[in-house]
Amino acid sequence: MEHFSIEGWVDFVRQIDGAEHGVEMQRHLDQECLDCSKAFETWGSVMRLAKSEKAYEPPSWAVQAVNASFSVRKAIPSRQGPLELAKLLFDSALQPAMAGVRGTASIVRQLLYKSGSVCIDMRMQPKPGSDSMVLIGQLMDSAKPDQGMGGVPVSLLCKGDTVSMGTTNDVGEFDFGIMANAQLQVVFGIGDTRTIIVPVPEGDGPTA
Repeated sequence: MEHFSIEGWVDFVRQIDGAEHGVEMQRHLDQECLDCSKAFETWGSVMRLAKSEKAYEPPSWAVQAVNASFSVRKAIPSRQGPLELAKLLFDSALQPAMAGVRGTASIVRQLLYKSGSVCIDMRMQPKPGSDSMVLIGQLMDSAKPDQGMGGVPVSLLCKGDTVSMGTTNDVGEFDFGIMANAQLQVVFGIGDTRTIIVPVPEGDGPTA
C-alpha cells in the first residue's frame, strides 16, 4: 500500500491541498492504513493546538501585572533590585454571592496579596453619597506576625504617575482615596533594594 508523505498530511489537515488529492487521501484513511492514520491524527492535533493558541487571551490579572511593572520603572527608576509583583490570594468580589443578595456595589471589597513572607491585606470601601472610595490596607510580615511593618514608604501610582505618597504607621497600616479609574498600583519600598508592587483591581482609581 502506497503511503502519503508527512508534507501531504500537513497540507491535508490545513485544507490547502487540491480537491482531487484530498479525496484520495481520505479514501486512504478509510482503508485504515495505520501509519497514515497516525500521521493524520498527529498533525490534526498540532493544527487544533495552533488554532487554540491563536485565540488565547491572557487573563486580566496577568496583563495588569505586566503593566504594573512598566509603570513602576517609569515612576521610580532609581529603585535598585528586581521588582516583586505581589500575588493575589483572595478577592471577595470573585466569591459567589450569598443567597438573597441581589447587588454588591456598596459592599466592602476585601483583597489579600503576598510576596515572599510579606502580606498585604487591603479593603476598598465606598464613601456614602459619593463615587469615591477609600483604600485601606496593612503591610505585615508572616515571619514576624506580632510586629507591624511601620515606616515603610508607600505610593499610589496611576498609569505610571505617582498621585499620592506616604508611609505605613506603627502597625503597618496605610490608606488612600480612590475612585473609578484603571492601571493603579500600590508600591512599597522596603529597604534599599526591595520594591513590592500591588496591582489594584481595575475599576477603581485615585481621587483628584
